[in-house]
Amino acid sequence: MKSSYFWIAFATFLVCLLTPVRAAAQFNRPPDDQRRDDQRRGDQPPTIVCESRHHRLQYCAVGDPRAEVVMVQQLSNEQCVRGQTWGNDAKGIWVDRGCRASFQLRPSRADGPGWWNSGPGRPRNLPSSGACFFKNVNFSGEYFCRDRGSNIGQVALDDEISSIQIYGRARVTIYKDPGFNGPQATTDRSIPDLHQWRMPNNPNLNWDNRISSARID
Repeated sequence: MKSSYFWIAFATFLVCLLTPVRAAAQFNRPPDDQRRDDQRRGDQPPTIVCESRHHRLQYCAVGDPRAEVVMVQQLSNEQCVRGQTWGNDAKGIWVDRGCRASFQLRPSRADGPGWWNSGPGRPRNLPSSGACFFKNVNFSGEYFCRDRGSNIGQVALDDEISSIQIYGRARVTIYKDPGFNGPQATTDRSIPDLHQWRMPNNPNLNWDNRISSARID
């Protein structure tokens, strides 16, 4: 009987001794393995490495061009600057002048842009009837475009829009606050410089960098 008690106690001791070791091994798994598991579970947005070879413009295709693209790590000696040496548009992620970096693709918001470009150049794949909103005057700089019938409760360039270009028979109503609130104005013509478009009921203020939501009819 004493021998049986001895072996039971010994087995219990082994279980207690080995269990923390397994937990520690699981806790200290390599970060890359952990990230892969997180992505399989959908806890982390996917990432992609894009490289400008020989200092030339290079595109990297993405599964969903509507996704929000964020640079998470620069991997090159050359600087990766959004809007200058990297950006994204309807074709995917673009890098230039030696930029090499890891980018994270975050799911697009339901009220987010149909697609947008974070760098210089003219829009591509323009809506046949819709509008593009630009960060700079004269339809330049970062921009996003939406088709007619879009309701944008929170614009991608919140309080950073300086010009609006309209295509087809679209009409744009802009709002100062998110959720279609605050002062509003409507136009069916392109506006190259929102400095020149005064806000209603306050001629001392203009619409430059004051748009937070918009409707395109």
